[in-house]
Amino acid sequence: MRYDPNDINSWPAFKPLIIAHDVGRSRDRSTAVVGGNSPFGRRLLGIGEAAELPQNQFGSARASALAAVDRKYGCNGLIVADLSFDPTYAEVLFETFGPRVIGLQISRNGDGMNAEWRQVKHGCLPVYTIGRTHLLELFHSELQSNQVRFADGPAMRRAFEQLANLETEFREGGTVYTCPTGQHDDLGISCAMLAWAARHPHLECWLRNLQAALRPRKPRRDDGGWAAHT
Repeated sequence: MRYDPNDINSWPAFKPLIIAHDVGRSRDRSTAVVGGNSPFGRRLLGIGEAAELPQNQFGSARASALAAVDRKYGCNGLIVADLSFDPTYAEVLFETFGPRVIGLQISRNGDGMNAEWRQVKHGCLPVYTIGRTHLLELFHSELQSNQVRFADGPAMRRAFEQLANLETEFREGGTVYTCPTGQHDDLGISCAMLAWAARHPHLECWLRNLQAALRPRKPRRDDGGWAAHT
């Protein structure tokens, strides 16, 4: 199929591949939204798949459901994960995906530019703090600039509807986006997380770390030990 920038199905790859993982609480599902930048240098963001993971899964079970999505794409993308409500989940994600994980703490404030390195077993991972309003407005800006291309499908349409249905309230401290009662915003938030990562100034650094993590290690040479040289 010939490459068409407006047709996600014609894109040979994302550059890079990113999986955004919003971690649901009691009434929301956890999600995996897959996409990335255009492979041919144009400033376009493609969102190719939106998946809602099974409910009532926690810790390693939830990470295993995410890993099933990851395997579909060759296990070579960045994993951008929401760690806002379960800081211990960082341990599980790092154990499952290694240094491919980028943590995101969604709160009231923060511009998502600076990382705090969080220690986990066998390593550490960067965690960025970003205000929910700031995160959503970054994505809205990309949409308004016509820089986002969605694949078609029921889950993708739900993601778009969730974003469109967010209620806006103007307070003294700034704009607040809230989810209408009885509705969900998990897929929409995941799309915003993906856009944040795809446009982040640290993306090249993340990719270098990713490439180093995926590079096969040279086998250790057996030189026969001290006795072989005496």
